[in-house]
Formats: sequence, structure tokens, C-alpha cells
Amino acid sequence: MQNSIAEVARKDERVTVPFDRETLDRLGVMAEQDERPVARQITVLVKAAMELIEEQGFRLVDGKLRKVTIQADGTEDA
Repeated sequence: MQNSIAEVARKDERVTVPFDRETLDRLGVMAEQDERPVARQITVLVKAAMELIEEQGFRLVDGKLRKVTIQADGTEDA
């Protein structure tokens, strides 16, 4: 019984990521607009980015999300 209680009480794994001041300020503004804590805003943004990458044909190119289209000759255009 103690194991199941401990498992329920355990929180998700935490990851520490350093952000430059500009990015952190932008995250703060976004979080305030969405009425979320900054940490929750980051989680929402990461999940949304993963969805774009995995499900909607986006790819990370030079650090930015780009829509990838397949040309008739089979090459990708990002």
C-alpha cells in the first residue's frame, strides 16, 4: 500500500533549462496573456511544438519550425 501512495504523490520529472533574458521575458509576457505560470507556459509550448513536428509536417530547421513540403521529385522544401 505504501508503494502505491508514494507513486501517486510523485511529481513529473523536472528539467532545468537556461534561457537568455530576452526569451525569458517573452515567455513571461505569453504566460501573463494566457494567465499561466511561466513553467506551465513552457510546457504548453513544448508540447505544441512537438505536435507540429510530429503530426503536422513541420521540421526544426536552423533552430526554427518550418513547414516541410514534398516536391514532385521527392525532395523536401522547408
